[in-house]
Amino acid sequence: MSLSGKTILITGAAGGLGSAIAIQCAGLGAELILLDKNRRGLGELSDQIDARGLTPPGLYPLNLAAAGVDDFNDLVDTIKAEFNGLDALIHCAVDFESLQPLEQIQPQDWLQSMQVNVNAPWLLSCTLLPLLKKSGSGRLFFLLDDLETVTDAYWGAYGTAKAALTGLVRQFAAALNHTSVSVRGIIPGSMRTGFRARVYHAENPMEQPEPSITARKITAMLSDDIADGELIVNFSG
Repeated sequence: MSLSGKTILITGAAGGLGSAIAIQCAGLGAELILLDKNRRGLGELSDQIDARGLTPPGLYPLNLAAAGVDDFNDLVDTIKAEFNGLDALIHCAVDFESLQPLEQIQPQDWLQSMQVNVNAPWLLSCTLLPLLKKSGSGRLFFLLDDLETVTDAYWGAYGTAKAALTGLVRQFAAALNHTSVSVRGIIPGSMRTGFRARVYHAENPMEQPEPSITARKITAMLSDDIADGELIVNFSG
């Protein structure tokens, strides 16, 4: 399996799964654009990739909570100027603080969660679609979650956002059905990440699989023929 000649943009790249996907893709020869609000995390990830003797990634620090049309248009200009198009967009960015009752959520926290988890993926995808269509085998991947779990009590804006994002995935897939862009919603399942630690405080994180296991499965979907595969891919089983 090779991703040589492919350019891949990963949001939330400094997170547990995002960084694992980045390392996998870099190892397969992809050119990477790594987007995250965490500048230090991006730098550390870049150092890890460089230490393996792989192609240094492009780093794009951006806070999706405050990003808008102009920010994403600037990103398009950067990709056109510095990279040979775009072949895949993987949405790994997530905003989640803690489980709490709906009536205790501050309005600004609700709005920020919806912005990062739904609005930004929608707008960024729409802005980058022309580049993905030019790829010839574009990939548009969204990280979802188990709706049975996250639409239960206390999941707040995060759960609401993931339900909305699932609908967005279905709309993108239907609209792009007759194009060369393949859309997938991916439920990654349990992983040893900071996100899971914020949800399950009493759990021993060492009992959960490393994100690299799921990252390998997602990376394989970037090169495999997935035209006839399921729209929602569930790795939690």
